[in-house]
Amino acid sequence: TPVQDMRRYERPHVNEVWCGDSSVGPYLRTADGRKRRVYVIALIDDASRLVTGAGVFFEDTFVNLMSVMKGAVAKYGVPRMFNFDNGSAYKNKQMELLAARIGTTINYCKPYTPTAKAKVERWFRTMKDQWMASLDMRDFHSLEALSGSLCAYVRGYNLSAHSSLKGSTPQERFFSEPEKVRRLPEEKMKTDFLLELERRVSADSVVTIGNVEYEVDMRFARQRIRLRCSPGMDEVYVAEADGTLLPVRLLNKQENASVKREKLLLSEGGEG
Repeated sequence: TPVQDMRRYERPHVNEVWCGDSSVGPYLRTADGRKRRVYVIALIDDASRLVTGAGVFFEDTFVNLMSVMKGAVAKYGVPRMFNFDNGSAYKNKQMELLAARIGTTINYCKPYTPTAKAKVERWFRTMKDQWMASLDMRDFHSLEALSGSLCAYVRGYNLSAHSSLKGSTPQERFFSEPEKVRRLPEEKMKTDFLLELERRVSADSVVTIGNVEYEVDMRFARQRIRLRCSPGMDEVYVAEADGTLLPVRLLNKQENASVKREKLLLSEGGEG
């Protein structure tokens, strides 16, 4: 095969590129006695080597990746580009919509080119040698406890001197360029990191999401609408054309039965 250009590179400024990936973690025995594999999802800034986000999950999915991205963006701002591989958790319609909302771009590495994400791959190796190798998994019985341990390790890593940074720590290097940190307003953070769905509204103003029925305003009856929802479906909104989000409530048939409905007067009798 032709020789590929494999030269090392480094972005000159922070928040230009964040590399993201996932790695298999240890097995966790939960409180119910089940033994389950966990996955570590992480994001790292190319210029500073700062681990901007990391978490442990039972599944390597877009929803879990989005939760790591949300925490990282809230803390360190929006990068100009995310660099991912072509896995289904990274390359999907929801990712495209999320990138457009927060004002960033997504770059997907060519297949079989692990060097394109060399820094995050190298961090995973360091994490396994240092954090995972020191774990006694008998001490952990929940994902929350294991996540707390990982977060403590990440904080220590970000505060440790890095040889490639000429003795500086990733945190020092990152905050040496505060002008490169573009933060999102709190309200935008809340709405941008919502999933987006399309559904057709029934004649009686009901939409179904995952076998759960929701009631929308009657003016949307028989229309195809865009819905925005939190991953746990705690919040569901109708997204109007102007960007306004209208809250949607669960269908309550018993309550609707007691609602007084307007009667239309079709004809009016009288003497004369």
